[in-house]
Amino acid sequence: MSPPARVIIDTDPGTDDVLAMLLAFAASPQEIEILLISITFGNVDVQNCLRNVVSMFHVIEKEMEWRNANGRSEGFRSLRSYKPLVAVGADGPLEDQLQMAAYFRKGNSKIHCALSD
Repeated sequence: MSPPARVIIDTDPGTDDVLAMLLAFAASPQEIEILLISITFGNVDVQNCLRNVVSMFHVIEKEMEWRNANGRSEGFRSLRSYKPLVAVGADGPLEDQLQMAAYFRKGNSKIHCALSD
């Protein structure tokens, strides 16, 4: 068997990126080793990116506790086998003007996005 793919995830975690990370964490540890989650601004500002990643880990922890208490498989095998580092990157573009996704999910989402007035 070949060694697992060693992966660095570079993300601006809004809804779609959080779902992708959940899928990666649920994969077999023989398939993937997530070394690092690098968060940076994109459609979401960097502080909300960090909040989303911390919230995601909190929800995963609660889900694993619930599964354990109810006699179910904990899941998230890759995450349980390898603990990725989380690094906060740039909070704005190196060049050009900052553009944020102010139109996305105003107010009714648990995923934090940048909103304009």
